[in-house]
Amino acid sequence: MRYLIAVLVLVVAGSAAAQQPLETETARLPLRGSSTLNIAYEFQSSPQGTEHAVPVAYEYGLGNRLALLVEPVFFTSIRPKRGRVATGPGDLEVTMQWLTNQETRTMPAVALAAEVKLPTATDTLIGTRRVDFSPYLIASKQFGSIDVHANVGYSFVGKPKNVLVQNTLNVALAVTRRWSPRLDLLAEVLSTTAAGAGGLESVSAPEIAGAEQVGMLGFRYALSPRRFFSLGATYDNTNALLLRPTFTFDSPF
Repeated sequence: MRYLIAVLVLVVAGSAAAQQPLETETARLPLRGSSTLNIAYEFQSSPQGTEHAVPVAYEYGLGNRLALLVEPVFFTSIRPKRGRVATGPGDLEVTMQWLTNQETRTMPAVALAAEVKLPTATDTLIGTRRVDFSPYLIASKQFGSIDVHANVGYSFVGKPKNVLVQNTLNVALAVTRRWSPRLDLLAEVLSTTAAGAGGLESVSAPEIAGAEQVGMLGFRYALSPRRFFSLGATYDNTNALLLRPTFTFDSPF
C-alpha cells in the first residue's frame, strides 16, 4: 500500500497482545501455546483509484521466546481510475520472531525476525509473483503509561521479469498510550526506500513501489479481556488514505 508521512505526536501505550492496526511489530511475543488472531478490512482511496483487501494475521507462541506469524490476504480488489481491474488473493507472509533480550528497567526488549513473502497472488497488479525475504530488528520499551516499538529491516526484493528493482531499507516507530482501562490510542510512522529502479514505482508491476512515507493514527478498544476492536487511519506521500478496522481475538478464542 502507498502511504504518506505524517508528523507524529505519539500518544499511546498498552497491551502487547493486540498490535492491530499497527504495522510496527512488538518484541513482546506471545507465550508458549498462546495465540492471537487478527481479521481486518482495508479500504484505500488515492488519486489513482481505490483498493479493498481482507488481510488476516495469526500469531502463535512456539516457545516463550519464539513465535510464528502467518499473514494471508484472502481477498484483494484493485480498481484504478484508468486501466484494468484486478481481483483475487494477495501474497502470504510468514515470519519467525525470536526474543533475544527481555525488557529490563533500563533496556528495551529486543527480538530478531525473518519474514518471507510467498507469491500466492495470481495477478501481477496485486503481487510480483516473486519471493521477498526481510530480516529485521524489533525493540520495545515501556515508559510509564507510554509504550514504544521500533523496527529496522532490510528487504531482499524478488525480481520480476523485465523489471528493474532494488532492495529496500524499512524503518518503523509506533507508540501506544492507555487512555482508559479499555481504550488505547495508537500512532506510528513508517518509511521505506524505493523498490523501483531510480526511486520510482514500476508501471508494469505496481507492487514494485517508489519510496513510501506513512503516518497512522488510531485506537484499540477492549470489547472483553480477550476481544478487541481497532481502527487506524493512514495517510501517505502519494495522497492515499487507508482505513483499517480490525477485530482481534486472543486465545482461547
